[in-house]
Amino acid sequence: MSLNVAEKKAVEESWARVSQPSFQDAGEKVFLRLLKNKSTKANFKKFRDIPFDQLTGNTALRQHGGKVVQVLDDFIKGLDGSGYEAVKKVGRIHKAEGMTSEKIELMKLALCEVLDDAGCGDHVTKAAWEKLWRLFMAAHSDGY
Repeated sequence: MSLNVAEKKAVEESWARVSQPSFQDAGEKVFLRLLKNKSTKANFKKFRDIPFDQLTGNTALRQHGGKVVQVLDDFIKGLDGSGYEAVKKVGRIHKAEGMTSEKIELMKLALCEVLDDAGCGDHVTKAAWEKLWRLFMAAHSDGY
């Protein structure tokens, strides 16, 4: 399974909007969406004891979010297969941290909210991101 030309274009165009002005900004947006749920936030040692209203602008959150977005960017730019290893490596890291695939799936919901906020919530784009996420999670699972 791979993305067709239209799906790839939809992902690349929406990603260009979401990932600006920086990966740290984009990562912060995604993680603020992700960590608004207390049970999800409890999975993150670095952030679980920080009150939610103090996470905006938090250096550790921005750095971690930036790294996550960088891996996603590598995957999107490497849909020919070159982005696979970066995601597989993250899968190994997540396994070592005890992060299950089910917990990683929560990232998709947060990412979709950020895409919607950026005006990228049309049917074609959402379907393309669903397919992209399945590819991402397949690569991630190979790291386990």
